[in-house]
Amino acid sequence: MRREKTINRAVKAAWQAFAVGDAMGMPTEFMRPEDIWPHIPGGIHGRAVGLLPSEISYTHGDMPMGTVTDDTEQNFYLLAEIRKHGGVTLEGTLQALKDWIRETDAVAKHYIGPSSIKALQAIDAGTPAAEAGMGGTTCGGIMRTPAVVLWKPYQTEEELEENIVTALLPTHNTSEALEAAGAYGFALLKAVQGGSFGEIIEAALRGGEKLMKRAPYLSCAPSSVTRIKLGVKLAADMYTRPTEELKQYLFKVWGTGLPSADVCGTVFTLFAFCKKHAWWSIQETVTMGGDTDTIAALAGALCAAHAGYTEIPAAVTEKVIEVNRALFESKNPEAI
Repeated sequence: MRREKTINRAVKAAWQAFAVGDAMGMPTEFMRPEDIWPHIPGGIHGRAVGLLPSEISYTHGDMPMGTVTDDTEQNFYLLAEIRKHGGVTLEGTLQALKDWIRETDAVAKHYIGPSSIKALQAIDAGTPAAEAGMGGTTCGGIMRTPAVVLWKPYQTEEELEENIVTALLPTHNTSEALEAAGAYGFALLKAVQGGSFGEIIEAALRGGEKLMKRAPYLSCAPSSVTRIKLGVKLAADMYTRPTEELKQYLFKVWGTGLPSADVCGTVFTLFAFCKKHAWWSIQETVTMGGDTDTIAALAGALCAAHAGYTEIPAAVTEKVIEVNRALFESKNPEAI
């Protein structure tokens, strides 16, 4: 395991890569690849070299360039509540989500996902939290898993398992969401602690299997664990070929949309392809199409945690920090 100072540096790198990935992917979120290419140097064969203008966005055209979205906001709000309560609690999770919705005007911005809004409305109407989350299959669960991991990078896998269940219970208490969050959470923990690439993938498979079994029922749905296995092989097979072929396969065959397995499988394929290069993974994700902000944030954070640092250009990181300084300073100043 890494020493404390090295782990803390890896945690900071992961948070910065997460926020930059979120901000980089914001303008191209849910765009098709062919609609993104005209805005990228090199077109179909190019990659994003810096922050893209928000004006190209289908949904966030009025946001300043470099602004983060619900991915970073939810994680930072949850992180603040975790620290306040001294751990991951159901009360803190619900409070974080409610504060985030109210203070960021998330509903009006169309930030909050379908699983979360439906579950929170049900809870307000009196439905028990465990029941309210039984329809949540989208990527909102895996999306906010970094906060559950990075607040305590020395926790055991047993602790993390319980923390993930608690954090997902009210909105994403399904086998699809828990499997994806478990895979990513266990992998991120192992990466921050200094595990090898092979150990990180093994942890992901272990976490996915463990957390899937914690669901109230097993759904008939794609498997994140299976996609991780295939993604590692796919990345190896495609490594010497044009990157565009890999991205087109992910977008057109697997899908890069809201389902948990789509996001999880794509994130791990990019991680297997880029490994310790967070900036590379973010650059490629931005032009891929689909849920680019979430995928870029998660892939970037995992690569940065594995490396223990990030090679993201300082000007990009500084711009994202500048634009979102109020959020960083109030919820997660250690990431600055």
